[in-house]
Amino acid sequence: MFNTSHGVGILKEMDDTDRKLMILIGAEPRIHFRDLAKRLGISRQAVHHRMQVLTKIGVIRGAIAGISVAYLDAIPVCIFGRSRTASVEETLNRLGESELSRRAVVAGGNFLYVIGFLREISELGSYVEFVKLAAEMPEPTVGIYCVDDGLSPYYPVDGVEKRKQSYKDLTPLDLRIIASLKDNARRPVAEIADMLEVSAKTVRRHLKDMISDGSLDLSVPVDLASGGDMFLVAHVNLRDSADKGEVGKRLLSKYQFLDAYVRTFSNFPSLLVWVFWSDKITEIRKAIRDLGEDEDVLAVMLNFAYLERIYTTWRDKLPAVRTRASKKARTHNLRSGLRIR
Repeated sequence: MFNTSHGVGILKEMDDTDRKLMILIGAEPRIHFRDLAKRLGISRQAVHHRMQVLTKIGVIRGAIAGISVAYLDAIPVCIFGRSRTASVEETLNRLGESELSRRAVVAGGNFLYVIGFLREISELGSYVEFVKLAAEMPEPTVGIYCVDDGLSPYYPVDGVEKRKQSYKDLTPLDLRIIASLKDNARRPVAEIADMLEVSAKTVRRHLKDMISDGSLDLSVPVDLASGGDMFLVAHVNLRDSADKGEVGKRLLSKYQFLDAYVRTFSNFPSLLVWVFWSDKITEIRKAIRDLGEDEDVLAVMLNFAYLERIYTTWRDKLPAVRTRASKKARTHNLRSGLRIR
């Protein structure tokens, strides 16, 4: 468990069991404690205690749900660069004023990463202008995420996941279930059934179908830095002839940090962004040094991220909008591919 001072319970750092627990609930936010206990080789009581502590000290920041970015056919983008802001907190507040902003990450030297979900690519220009002003970022780099590069973890992050040719239409009940999970993705089936006045069997079946189809996005926002881990973002510039997919796979297989993923961009064929967490500075140094010696790598720039903010977007309002409409027996034409049966 955590290394703590005896008697006062002051957190010093997480251990590998905590990190594995975070990966498991990240991949499957509704996983039962008994399954976590079995996979971690500890008791259910120990799992419950770890979850309580992780939540109390701010590592786990709830569990949320929404219609998946893939189902909506939305476009995840990342706008990054150095900010001239004198107040990071005020800047983060301003960035949240756009319904397109999903997440902002602050790294050393006032370097910001702003992730947005676009309904249409036509929204890109105005959103970039918004970020430039709100973040005081005069020279932003605008990246459009590749969603099918095979370099994401086994759960979606920032809307990046492999997309299907088609999805089953969400029903009004599906949307009501999603709305019931919006702020508590771990809400028990029986409680959902009681809220919606349907059977637990029906809720269970709809949940299974939505998760299997990929139309439901469940996630557990975390702040691993609160548990003592460092949040690193490495910009990796490649040779023009390099296969970015192969380099990314090689990178992930060679440097096996417990949690890591690689981002690529459709408009930057020679750039990889490697995101990972570690509590060991010697491992970080070795990984960056070795990566710089890779034959396909021209340069590596490492950023240490220390703060992030998650925002409510237009996507998060869709289940609630549709639920209110269904109660009044009327329909809305919702944008960005929301298909209602």
